[in-house]
Amino acid sequence: MTITFLGYACIVIGGMIVIAGSMRHALAFLVLAGLFSGSSAVTLPNGGSSIPPIYFALAFVYLRILVPHGGFRGVLPDAFRANRWLAVFALYGAAMAYIGPRLFAGDIDVYPMRLVARDSLFETHPLAPSSQNMTAGIYMLGTLFVAMAAWIGTRREDGTRTLVAAVLWATWLHAVLGIAALVARGTSFDAVFEFFRNSTYTQFNDQVGNFVRIRGVFAEASSYAAFGFGLMVANAELWYRSIRSRATGRAALLMAAVLFFSTSSTSYLGLAAYVSFFFARALLLPGAVHGRKIESMIAAMGGFVFLFAVSVALIPNLAEAILDMIARMTVEKSSSESGTQRLFWAMQGWEAFKASHGLGIGPGSFRSSSGLTAILGAMGAIGIVSFLAYIVAVFQPWRRSSWGIAEDDRLAVGSAFATAAALSLIPGTLSSANAHPGTNFAIFAGAALALRPFWIERKRPVREPRALATGAHAASPKPESIDRRGEELPAR
Repeated sequence: MTITFLGYACIVIGGMIVIAGSMRHALAFLVLAGLFSGSSAVTLPNGGSSIPPIYFALAFVYLRILVPHGGFRGVLPDAFRANRWLAVFALYGAAMAYIGPRLFAGDIDVYPMRLVARDSLFETHPLAPSSQNMTAGIYMLGTLFVAMAAWIGTRREDGTRTLVAAVLWATWLHAVLGIAALVARGTSFDAVFEFFRNSTYTQFNDQVGNFVRIRGVFAEASSYAAFGFGLMVANAELWYRSIRSRATGRAALLMAAVLFFSTSSTSYLGLAAYVSFFFARALLLPGAVHGRKIESMIAAMGGFVFLFAVSVALIPNLAEAILDMIARMTVEKSSSESGTQRLFWAMQGWEAFKASHGLGIGPGSFRSSSGLTAILGAMGAIGIVSFLAYIVAVFQPWRRSSWGIAEDDRLAVGSAFATAAALSLIPGTLSSANAHPGTNFAIFAGAALALRPFWIERKRPVREPRALATGAHAASPKPESIDRRGEELPAR
């Protein structure tokens, strides 16, 4: 096991938080560490797998939770119970990562997660245990622990404000890193970004036509786009619910623009899905939306079209080059060798599901191109059912606050993160190689359940939103309020 420079940075920052920091510092540290998901904090032997900084930072977050007299150890059981469906999903996945490839070894041929030598696009090998199973098991448990940490951090008095601020910072940094890496491409400064791309993932440094793909410090453009999409949706939903409207609106607009120029089919499908969701929600539930938000959204899209038209007028052949790039990354991709290979990878999940009689062959056992088929093949029926149940518990579609503006800031922020958690799965559903849903999802989902508890409300229905401050929640610290105009207010 080798600790990289990012690992040592996590040790220094995490140690300071454990010794002199607070839980809100730990929460912000967790969110910002996710920016380096394409990097390695620890490189494992026997296969060269790597652990991203956020999972390494997670150890120090839990040291802060468990430190004597810290005041957080007692809420760990509550955090586990609040995320119980995710616990079933993660624990079963971690167990099957070890058991699956041994139980069904040789029963099915798969395209492994890491293939050293490849003779064809559809090369397969008999199923066997590998270091990728161990890494996938760590990721599964890490997803659960991230959600629990977010739940604990957001329940605190300053948790809501800290999480919103951390998401804002992460969005701006992610966008700026993507733009800076694009500008530095081909110069001596590009070595700085390569220094951060120290993971064992395959590094893709390609371009589409005359357009260089935006990937920041991630290994490939699709990973960069998937991570940025989750941040964009979180900011857009906070803006939609008038939480720090100016800051969150600007961050969402910037991230959306960067995603558009990232030349990633993942970003195009994600942006199209979110715009469709936004306007469908407004049309189907007009009473749950603020009319000025719709006007602002239309104005933003109109402004973007205007700037695009001006650019086309000033730069010859720009329109043709952009249309060619979009066609290559969407329509033409399905019939390309890459598209055919990804379809083959996606179908491996269904074949693994059948070969394992619905149990799954274990996370890390094969490469997929869809998060859903990856879960289906790796974790079978138990994985799919528990994961869908967790999404329902987080989003709570029967609640009015899930679709519109809540009267209470606690519900507004919680519903924004609940929507962000659910929609952040869109890129992974279309392109993920593995079964774990990602750290953005875990953070947003854990925070949403902290601000909008599911289990208590299902046992004893309450009226929204003021009743949440009574009954079983009376002993919980009251979160701070955030003014709809963007001003932070003291706790009530």
